[in-house]
Amino acid sequence: MLGTATATAQDYRNCARTWHLDHPPQRILALNQHAADLLLALGAGERLVGVAYIDDDLDVASGRYRGVPLLSRQYPSAEAVYAQRPDLVVAGFASAFRLGNLSREELAGHGVASYLLDAGCVARQDDLFAGVEQDLKTLGDLLGEQGRAQALIHQQRAELAEARRLFAHNKPLDVFYLDSASNGLESQGRRGVVTQLLHAAGAHNLFEDVDLGSFTANAEQLLARDPDVILLADALWSTAEQKMKTLRADPVLSRLRAVREGRFAALPFTHLFPGVHSGQAARELAQELAGY
Repeated sequence: MLGTATATAQDYRNCARTWHLDHPPQRILALNQHAADLLLALGAGERLVGVAYIDDDLDVASGRYRGVPLLSRQYPSAEAVYAQRPDLVVAGFASAFRLGNLSREELAGHGVASYLLDAGCVARQDDLFAGVEQDLKTLGDLLGEQGRAQALIHQQRAELAEARRLFAHNKPLDVFYLDSASNGLESQGRRGVVTQLLHAAGAHNLFEDVDLGSFTANAEQLLARDPDVILLADALWSTAEQKMKTLRADPVLSRLRAVREGRFAALPFTHLFPGVHSGQAARELAQELAGY
């Protein structure tokens, strides 16, 4: 189904700028997995002609992701993008628009509209969940799927309410987020989106006092703070299981209480970034943490 979009051009706001779409999009590219997931949830369906950069889904051996052709395992070349004749390109990370002649301005010059999920914008919502609602509203309008957008917004609010119910009577736990252990202990400080996700699940970011987004912790810091739980990102390039093995094999990190007692939580990498799964991620994380 192609939705209820009317054959009219429209302007839309994204990243504190006004952009233009000549006609309801019929050939859409998603350049990150969580962008693809949001579009699919909005009913983009057959209008999605390609996806790229799949982070945490192993079932792409057929060359398709959830039925959509996989254009590239990472970012595709500009030539590959233009060969698809897209009328709308949607990305979850700003890095998608920094390659070659795939800047948003360059795309617009070729008559191709673009959209960057709110969390990837320099000028973005302070509340990541409000940012997801904005993405759903704007893309729902562009796709002519306003009803689906409202239903997904209500679903996110219900999941956040359920997360609050789950932790209402629990003491907030201190959680260390481990993105990757292949090149140091890559984590996030206060400005990272994981901080808000942990708050929504009734927990604290162990390094909330670090006024940064991404940063690399060291073993001594981690041992001194000794987190209650370690949250692991589960990605194709760094699985949760691999990270657990690394922590258990390390002579210092293996002394952490969370490692000794197996106090781990894991979420798919793409669920740790704002998107259509954010409410679900908060609810599932609150449920996992309630067991500790």
